[in-house]
Amino acid sequence: MRIDFHSHILPKMDDGSSGTEESIKMLKMLADSKVDRVVLTPHFYRQNENIQTFLERRRRSYERLCEAAETVRGLPEFFLGAEVYFYPSLSSDPDFEKLCIEGTDHILLELPFERFHENFFSDITNFMNRCSKKIILAHAERYLSFGNKPEDIRRICKISRHIICQMNCSAIAEAGIFERNRFAKMISDGMVSVLGTDAHNLDTRPPMFGKAESIIVRKCGQSAFERICRSGESIFRE
Repeated sequence: MRIDFHSHILPKMDDGSSGTEESIKMLKMLADSKVDRVVLTPHFYRQNENIQTFLERRRRSYERLCEAAETVRGLPEFFLGAEVYFYPSLSSDPDFEKLCIEGTDHILLELPFERFHENFFSDITNFMNRCSKKIILAHAERYLSFGNKPEDIRRICKISRHIICQMNCSAIAEAGIFERNRFAKMISDGMVSVLGTDAHNLDTRPPMFGKAESIIVRKCGQSAFERICRSGESIFRE
């Protein structure tokens, strides 16, 4: 099963889809890439709003999308979620669990765009000690752009067996040779458990699942892509 674990397709929620028409077209593009399920993960920033306010905005957007999708055949299934920006005390919020991906006990977590220093590792460790949910690290490859190394990502994942990594399809689809090889190695080494398009629109940040799949199969082998598919399915079965 092909699952897109990271998207900004919900209309008018964040810097993603501008409306239901664009959202439907994005879902059609994913359907063309044989994607079976899409997780709708609008940005959530605790410093900007509380969880209940976010959930109410998300519900209204979701209802508009469902209404628009009623008469469109062949779209992937879509599930509610959120891309949650890391906040050290966030896991103590009584509503934190409501940010889980629908039907799972996993939360997509976005880390700060900075070099990871010891204070950060201390913060994320404390966070996980209080966290009762499982964590998917959003676009794990992106943190390498800030001076971090794959070993730093592995260090985070070793904090808890309940942390896995998501890679953006656009990263491997659009990367130059050096970066593409670097990302492919992360997949081959088993660091990447799930994929996400992180799609925001139809032009500058469109869904690229199909292109990423073909590159992964070519550079890492069919078995690597199938492992990622199985990992995604297992999240919905747990």
